[in-house]
Amino acid sequence: MSRERAVKAMNLETTDRVPAQEWVDHPEFIRKTTGLDPFEQPEKAIIELIKKLDIDWYVAIPEKSHKFSAGESSRIEDGVHYTEWGFTGSQWEEDGVFRDEDEILEYNPLEDNTGRVRIVSEEYRKNRLDECIRGSRLAGDSALVTGLYYTTLFQCFIMAFGWEMFLVTARTEPERFRRKIELFTEFSVRNIKEWVVSGSEVIFCHDDLALTRGLVFPKEWYRDNIFPGYERIFEPIRKAGKKLIFVSDGNYTELIDDLFAVGVDGLIVDNYVDLGPVLEKYGKSKVICGNVDSRILTCGTREDVRREVGRCMDLGKKYPGYFIRAAGDLPHNIPLENIEQYFDSCKKLGQRQR
Repeated sequence: MSRERAVKAMNLETTDRVPAQEWVDHPEFIRKTTGLDPFEQPEKAIIELIKKLDIDWYVAIPEKSHKFSAGESSRIEDGVHYTEWGFTGSQWEEDGVFRDEDEILEYNPLEDNTGRVRIVSEEYRKNRLDECIRGSRLAGDSALVTGLYYTTLFQCFIMAFGWEMFLVTARTEPERFRRKIELFTEFSVRNIKEWVVSGSEVIFCHDDLALTRGLVFPKEWYRDNIFPGYERIFEPIRKAGKKLIFVSDGNYTELIDDLFAVGVDGLIVDNYVDLGPVLEKYGKSKVICGNVDSRILTCGTREDVRREVGRCMDLGKKYPGYFIRAAGDLPHNIPLENIEQYFDSCKKLGQRQR
């Protein structure tokens, strides 16, 4: 039923309860709920967790786990950096591939056959899409598994150049950097076409456009530099008649109208975005997901958790396309009693009247 519920909500059809989209990276909770060790059987443990908790939309089914020794916080595996985080580990990119702005401005991702930038390598791109296809097959009717197209456009610059070099180059060489935007737009268009033919009815795109306090650049910069690229990148999705859901970390409230204007069908919003006004304006016509503050789950009491879930349910339950979700995911540092309270509250408070 969970996959069916998610698809109905994506199509703005009212369901028996508010559907859930979660990412659970809490080994103790998973073991207690499923009886399986996610370090030993990550795929099987997550599939069983989805069924037990009736989670409707899951991004990906982890194929591997990363168990760290006591006192170990990071390591390199197969050339990829991982930081200790639950049982899946958190990947991150090493800065320093480019020495200066000139190197960045000379770089062409369409001609990178050496894997200088990992995200443009065939292996990285293939693994991301294969993860989506494999996860959907494993979950079957248990949940909608979409995968995540992580490097839509803005994220390419963060991961390819590092935050500092990206910001400096974009600011000091705006006209020349626009050529980088055009090249990465074409790179992304080619990738998204492969995702469109993969079989999923929902394409889930990611770009970290903002920080917790707001946008990284002035709003006009995104409109001039990023949104023309989005129009090209999203066009194959629109033409194929698939749903397009977008996610960014942080407070990107200033860009929400622009995102919907270029064809986005739904958004995942952090707790830094004021959920009420977004739902009032778009709740009847768009998918809106998230807003539960994970800091409350981590540091609050069980009653605080129940209130936070209640806040989001009170705002979102009347809209058919609203999904509950913990912003910042459900990591291993949430107290066990709080994550149990979270799912119990979602189940009880998310029921709709028939």
